[in-house]
Amino acid sequence: MGTVETRNRIHNVINHIPPEKLDAVLFFLEDLQRSSEDETAMLMSDPGFIKDYQDAKEDIRTGKTVSFKTIRRDV
Repeated sequence: MGTVETRNRIHNVINHIPPEKLDAVLFFLEDLQRSSEDETAMLMSDPGFIKDYQDAKEDIRTGKTVSFKTIRRDV
């Protein structure tokens, strides 16, 4: 998949995310932006990360979550 297609898919997904989830998406994207390419490549190639990500998606689907406002701390 090319860069343009990937960006278009990302924009499409973001446009359909419920407003209450946008803060979490922004936090994740900003974290990726701050990370070095090496860190991102290492994270994405780690099979443990993919499993943890899939588990987190299931937790979200089943409502086993804590609100971002509850865990956020002002620094």
